[in-house]
Amino acid sequence: LAALVEHRPGFRGGHRGAVFERAQLRDARDSFERIYFEYHLRLENGSMTRLAERTGIERTHLYRKLKQLGVEVGRTARKNIA
Repeated sequence: LAALVEHRPGFRGGHRGAVFERAQLRDARDSFERIYFEYHLRLENGSMTRLAERTGIERTHLYRKLKQLGVEVGRTARKNIA
């Protein structure tokens, strides 16, 4: 996960991992969560059930969270994963 974060815009590599540049806490948290969920969604091949189990979040809440973060789910997202 650290390797994914270090190559995203708005991050700068540092001695102990990626560091957000000029980001408010909320923006930094949202960016991290987006990267985190996209990464695990790819690992689970788009399966929301397995993503919910892996991340420990109830599926209904997970759908709302992903929508809030702008993470694509469903058929469109599965085409982009492959």
